[in-house]
Amino acid sequence: MNSDNWQWWQYFLAIAEQGSLSRAADKLAVSQPTLSRQLQAMEAQLGQPLFDRSTQGLSLTDFGQGLLEECQHMQSSAQKLQRLATGQAQTLSGRVRLSANELMALHYLPALLSRFMQRYPQISLEVEVSNHASNLDKRDADVAIRMFPPTQLDVYCRRLFDIPLGFYASLEYLAQQGEPCDSQSLFQHRVLGYDRDPQFEEGARQLGMSVKNEQFLLRTDCLPLQLELAKQHAGIVVSHQTLCEAAGLIKLDVGIELPALPLYLVCHRDVQHNKKIRVLMDFLAETLELK
Repeated sequence: MNSDNWQWWQYFLAIAEQGSLSRAADKLAVSQPTLSRQLQAMEAQLGQPLFDRSTQGLSLTDFGQGLLEECQHMQSSAQKLQRLATGQAQTLSGRVRLSANELMALHYLPALLSRFMQRYPQISLEVEVSNHASNLDKRDADVAIRMFPPTQLDVYCRRLFDIPLGFYASLEYLAQQGEPCDSQSLFQHRVLGYDRDPQFEEGARQLGMSVKNEQFLLRTDCLPLQLELAKQHAGIVVSHQTLCEAAGLIKLDVGIELPALPLYLVCHRDVQHNKKIRVLMDFLAETLELK
């Protein structure tokens, strides 16, 4: 293999993970013809095909499968080396990536991040907005705001506070549809649910209830849209108490005690001493509060 060894193995991993040249090319930000030529050159140098080609895409040959695990170990080591190098940085300039869900990003962060940039103008702050947990091992984010306890052993976390939840609806909706008084009557109403995200189903199961997304007549995985729909009298929403009260929504007593959401700041332990990551975590810990 030549001096491009690691790049070739990165190409190999991406193709194996994605199962197609087009998806792997998108992930790697290279053109599909370039990736195809690199794969052909790699296979020619190795003397054996790494993938079987079919109309269904690419699948690993036995030879390719035998190389995959060691290649994944190489990638994991490279990512750890990058995190450790980043963790030694002591300057207050450069890139930091923050991950937060939609409600946190829209309702809690804008004013805070404006103040952060005024205080640290040389830091380049990137904000990833997703309702799914970012991968800290792969540095999809340097700092994550999460509403569930971390399960990884290699993360550093700080618990900030709990966010109370409740069932809420507008006065106009309740005037039109009446007010549910228990769990049975609740689900005879138009509860705003999730589409593909299973968290409502999982939360209901933890409370001993069987609820499926398909039961909801109006559903979306976009949390701010759920809140806006409730404000526009479209149904009953489950959301943050303070956000709903600020929106003028009415809390419903339906005999279901919802557990509060714990709020955590999380980073990988390899970068916890990085100065710009530390100041971002300290700043958020000091300024984040219930809205």
